[in-house]
Amino acid sequence: MRQNIYIDIDGVILTRGGIPALHLDEFLKFILSNYYVSWLTSRCRGDSKYTVKYLSRFLLPEAIALIERIKPTSFLLDKTEAIDFDKKFFWLDDELFVSEERTLKEQGKYDSWIEVDLIKNPNQLNYLIHNKLPRAKSFRLGPQS
Repeated sequence: MRQNIYIDIDGVILTRGGIPALHLDEFLKFILSNYYVSWLTSRCRGDSKYTVKYLSRFLLPEAIALIERIKPTSFLLDKTEAIDFDKKFFWLDDELFVSEERTLKEQGKYDSWIEVDLIKNPNQLNYLIHNKLPRAKSFRLGPQS
């Protein structure tokens, strides 16, 4: 069974100044192939249309086609309101509010947060693909299409 992965935009998809993160297309292909992917960003509040429109200013068409597959979430104050704590997940974000950190700790899920710092490590998305995020187990029999 695939795990959930929640991703932010600023600091994860885009670096400072709206520059797409290095290895973004490869990263998006990987997470969309291995996880149930949802936005967890203030730039998406229940509908991905605005999110896609916003990112279209910065990303190439291939990346836009990928982000259109990411599911929306909705929350009022803290992003943790949109997390399904009954399922295993990873949350990729550059920072947490104190209240979000407290909620993760209370739920015993603090280790599910992966701090993304593209300023310190511009190749972090590549590192996540190859070292940190497990691939989904495939149960298909026969040739894959």
